[in-house]
Amino acid sequence: MGINDIFSIATRGIAAQRQAIEVTSENIANVNTPGYSRQRVIMESGPANIASGFPIGGGVEVVAVQRSYDNLLQTQLVNGNSTYQQNLAKQTALQQVEPLFNEVSTDGLGKAMESFFGSWQDLSLNPQGAPERQALIARSQILVDTFHQMNTNLNAVITSADQDLVSITADVSDKLGNIALLNQQIMTTQGMGGNVNEMKDQRDLLVQELAGKVGITTSEQSNGTLTVSLTLGGQTLVSGNQYSTVYTSPDGGTPQRNDIYVTPLGNPPPANTPATDTDVTATIGGLNNGYGEIGGTLQVRDQIVPGYLAKLDELASKIITSVNTQHTAGADLAGGAGVAFFTGTSSADIAVSGTITSDPTRIAAAANPFVGPGDNRNALLIADIKNSSLAFSTGNSTVADFFNAFVSNVGIDVQKAKNTAAQGEAFLKQLNTLRESNAGVSLDEELTNLLKYQRAFEGAARLVTTGSEMMDTILAMVR
Repeated sequence: MGINDIFSIATRGIAAQRQAIEVTSENIANVNTPGYSRQRVIMESGPANIASGFPIGGGVEVVAVQRSYDNLLQTQLVNGNSTYQQNLAKQTALQQVEPLFNEVSTDGLGKAMESFFGSWQDLSLNPQGAPERQALIARSQILVDTFHQMNTNLNAVITSADQDLVSITADVSDKLGNIALLNQQIMTTQGMGGNVNEMKDQRDLLVQELAGKVGITTSEQSNGTLTVSLTLGGQTLVSGNQYSTVYTSPDGGTPQRNDIYVTPLGNPPPANTPATDTDVTATIGGLNNGYGEIGGTLQVRDQIVPGYLAKLDELASKIITSVNTQHTAGADLAGGAGVAFFTGTSSADIAVSGTITSDPTRIAAAANPFVGPGDNRNALLIADIKNSSLAFSTGNSTVADFFNAFVSNVGIDVQKAKNTAAQGEAFLKQLNTLRESNAGVSLDEELTNLLKYQRAFEGAARLVTTGSEMMDTILAMVR
C-alpha cells in the first residue's frame, strides 16, 4: 500500500463519517417533527486494491441513507385513522342529537305527550268546563311545538353535516394536490440519485391525514410515486403528478343536498363539471361501508338522523290519525259532529285544527249518540289512546312505549359511537407509539452515534496527518 492509498482511504473515511454526522444531525433536528422517520447511514468497505499479490482494503464508502419504515405499520395507521375519523364524525353529530331526547327535562316530547293525554282525562272530569278546554288546546299546542322543535333540530344536524362536506372535500382536494406535487419531486430527485426520505415522510403523513377524510388505498410505483385510489369504488385520485379534484355540488332535490363528485386526473385537473364527473356519493357513504370523515358524515346525513326523523314522523302520524279517528266519532259541546282535531301528517306539519283553536266548544268530549253537554265518554276514549296498543313499524305498542324504545335506541347509538371512537383513538395511540419505537428519533441513541462518528472522523483526519508526516520523511531522505 502506497502513501497515496493512505490518503485515499483517509479521504473516503472523512467523507463517510461527515455524511454520517450530517444524517445524525438531521435526525436530532427533527426529533419533534410529526411523521419524521429516523435515517441511518449504510456503510460498506470500499473496493480492495491488490498490493504484492495481496488484497488491501479500500477504506469505507456510504452506499445508502436508509429510512426506518414499516409498510405494514403505515397501512395500519392509514386504515386506523380512516376508521377513527369516521366514528368521530358520527360521535360529534350524535352528541348534538342526544340532548333532544333528554327526558329528564320537563319540556321533552315524552312529557308533552303525557300532558296532552292527561288534559283529555282532566276534560272528562268537567266536559263543559271552558278552562279545561282552553288547557287542552294549550297543552296540545305544546305537543305540536315540541314535535316541530325536534324536527327542526334534527334537520339542523342533517344540514350541518351536509355543509361540512363542502369543507371536507376541499381539504381532500388540497391533500391530493400536495401528494401529486411530492410525487413529482420524489420522481425527479430519485432519478438524479438524490435522497427522497424526508419527501416520503411528508407524503406518508399526508396520506394518513387524507385517509382520515376518506377511505383510500395506496400503491407505490417503481419510480417512487404513489398511486392513491378510493377504497370503495376504486376511483383513482392520484397517479404520478396527476390528481383529481373532489368537490360537492347541489343535487337539485328538495330538500337540496350536496353530492360528491370526482373529476378526471390532470395537472391541474379539469374544471368541475357535475354533468360528466363521477358521482361517488352513494359509493363512499353506505351505512356499513363508509370510511373517513366523509363516510361518517354521509352516514349521519343520509341514514342515521333521517332514520330518527322517520321514527319521529311515525309517532306524530300515529297520534294524529288515532286522535282524529276518535275525535271525529264524537260530538262537540252542542251535539255537533266532531271534526279532525289535528291537521298535518308528520312532525314537521302537525298542527291543532283552526276550527278547534278558534272555538273550543268544537272539542268533541261527548260520544254519539249525544246525551248532553255533560257527556265525557269520547274524552275518556281519547285519553285512553295513551294506553292503547297501536300498530307501529316495530310492532304493536303504546305511543309511550314506542317513544321510550326510540329514546333508548338513540342513547345506544350515542354510546356506541362514543365507545368506538374511544377505542379507535386508543388503537391509533398504540400504533403511533409502535411507530415511534421503530422509526422515531431517540436522542440518546443519536448522541451516542454522533460521538461514534466524530471519533471515526477524527481518526480519519489523523490518518491524513500520518500520511503527510510519512511523505515529509521520504522527501527528506531523498534530499
